[in-house]
Parts: sequence; C-alpha cells; structure tokens
Amino acid sequence: MCFWVGLLLLLSGGFHGHGLAGHLHMGGGDAGGPGFVPILPLMVFVTVWGGTGYVLTRFSGMNRLAVVLIGTVVALLVGCLMYAVLARVMTRYDNSMNELDYEQAGQLGYISIAAADGAVGEMKYVLHGTMRSIGVRAETGQQLVRGDRVIILKVDKGIASVTLFERESGQL
Repeated sequence: MCFWVGLLLLLSGGFHGHGLAGHLHMGGGDAGGPGFVPILPLMVFVTVWGGTGYVLTRFSGMNRLAVVLIGTVVALLVGCLMYAVLARVMTRYDNSMNELDYEQAGQLGYISIAAADGAVGEMKYVLHGTMRSIGVRAETGQQLVRGDRVIILKVDKGIASVTLFERESGQL
C-alpha cells in the first residue's frame, strides 16, 4: 500500500509540475542552508520503503521485523540521497539577501536636482545595477549643484544627508 500511495504522489507531482511536491517549513531561518524539507524526498522514502517491503516479503523468507528494518534503512538512504541532490541543486545559485548589501550610507552618486540653503534636492546612485534616487540635504549647509558627486552619510525619514565628494573642475 505504501508503495502505491508513494508512487501515485510522485506521479501526481510529475504530471502537474508541482502537484503535492511542495515543501514543509521546518526551521532553517537564516542558518545558511535550505530552510525547508522538500516533500519529494519524503514521497521517495514512502515509495522505496513500500517497494522494498513488498519485494522482501514476497521473494524472501525474512520475518516481518527484518523486512521493516531493512526497508527503513534502504528508504532512509535513498531519501537522504534525494534530499542531498535537491539541496545541492536548489541552493547552487542561491544568493541570500544581506541587509548590508542594501545599506544606503556610503553610496556615491550625483546631484540631479540642485539644493541650496538647506533645501531638499535629489541625487541618483546605482545600487545592485539599478539606478535609484533619493531626496538629499547637504550635511554642512553646502550648496549642492547639479552634477556634484556626493556621498550619503546617513538617511533619516527618507532624506539623505550628503557631503561633497568632488566637484567637476568646470564648476569650481
């Protein structure tokens, strides 16, 4: 019975693309590895356990306890192998998000809308290959001219405090 149920579930997952082959959340968090237990290795375990039990019961003279133990060991080995393969394939290109990768302080950009006398202007900068913009104020009351290169010192309520990195020589 276990063999047929497991095989039915495996085929269901194969025909539907996902079927019942989702995943169970079991801890993980930001521990660094896969944070889930895929159902596919569990279905493989049930199928192999049922198939091994059937073959050993039908074609060997072993008692039921030996069949259950051998079936469990074989199914655990195959299920763990399936999990190891899936974990390796699924995490090969996994780039976990790191909060420091999105830190705005220290970003270098240029002024796109000038700001004078404490007014708010705008700067553009590139973060992870994407052009972004943010409202800016000069940290020390400097005048920010369009095209000035600036560095973000801190961000408070969506407005960045910046300082000049350098000005183009034609604007000095």
